[in-house]
Amino acid sequence: MRRNKSRLLSGVNNSFITDNNLHDLVSTFMFEAVSNFKVTVDFPLNNGGIISTMRPARARNNYGLKLDEFHRNGTLYKEIVSYGTGSGATSVGTTSITNYLMSFTAQMNDLRNQVFSILHNYQYLAPFVKEFSHCQISINGNKGLERNKTCNTTQTGMHCDTVYSFHKTHGIVCPLNINSQATNSIVAIITVGHSRVITFERVACNSDPGNNILERRYFILSHGSLFILHPLDERPALRDRGSGSYTLSYWRHGGVRLLCNNPECKEKCTEACHDANEYACSFSLAFRTCVHKRVIDASTNVDPISDEDRSHLHLSPLTDLQKEKNEISLHMLHEYNTNGD
Repeated sequence: MRRNKSRLLSGVNNSFITDNNLHDLVSTFMFEAVSNFKVTVDFPLNNGGIISTMRPARARNNYGLKLDEFHRNGTLYKEIVSYGTGSGATSVGTTSITNYLMSFTAQMNDLRNQVFSILHNYQYLAPFVKEFSHCQISINGNKGLERNKTCNTTQTGMHCDTVYSFHKTHGIVCPLNINSQATNSIVAIITVGHSRVITFERVACNSDPGNNILERRYFILSHGSLFILHPLDERPALRDRGSGSYTLSYWRHGGVRLLCNNPECKEKCTEACHDANEYACSFSLAFRTCVHKRVIDASTNVDPISDEDRSHLHLSPLTDLQKEKNEISLHMLHEYNTNGD
């Protein structure tokens, strides 16, 4: 791997919650979100269906800013800001019948506004801090991990939150149709509970990302920390490759895993790592500024499912594949609620 001098703008403040006296607001947010947490059924890219709380990855729920509400044929609907309706929807693969989206409560809004106000006071961040309109709460645990691969199993793959493409005449562009996050906006991630490790990789453009990694860096997200994902890191740009020459590259992130509790864990992961981390659990609150929105049935917290309801709202009908996955989801949830697995 080459020696590099590139600058990474993303970073972590491990005492953010304490420094800004946010313990009560974070506790209230966490209590509301966890006590109302909803299990989803996901079909990750190229994989079969799996209960979200049983997969070796994050279980997610989403909250957004309510823009409007209205009645149609006796049903109350809410228009809520949405994240993950762009290119990331396929990789997560949550079925439409369990793709829950709830609106912020008053207490959740208090934390959302406080984090925005604090970050907006930093002059170097202010141009990229826009009103947070969405929060994804994730539960990171050790369900489904193999006993001899606990520390080697990552809970998210390497990716970019904002996807860029190249246009013949316009150069580097950020297509709105595949990005539900606002262009040039930060992501602010609060960690509660067990520490996590996140990986950053700088990748040369126009190449296989896995074969042309120029640089790696790691951050530890500890309890009470705030991690800032800076949008300029994900944007393709000419960056120093360490030899006085520059190459078009971008930073991607992922490879998230729980920090191992086994003091003897070095290079080799053993069964002792599994036992030491069996009950470890880490929560994240990811605040974003989003531009997409969804119409949600207030009684179910998901999109309208029936063709008739969707037609009344001028929404496209679900595809046959979506309907098939919904049927599988209902069966899996029934088994889960009945047997617990």
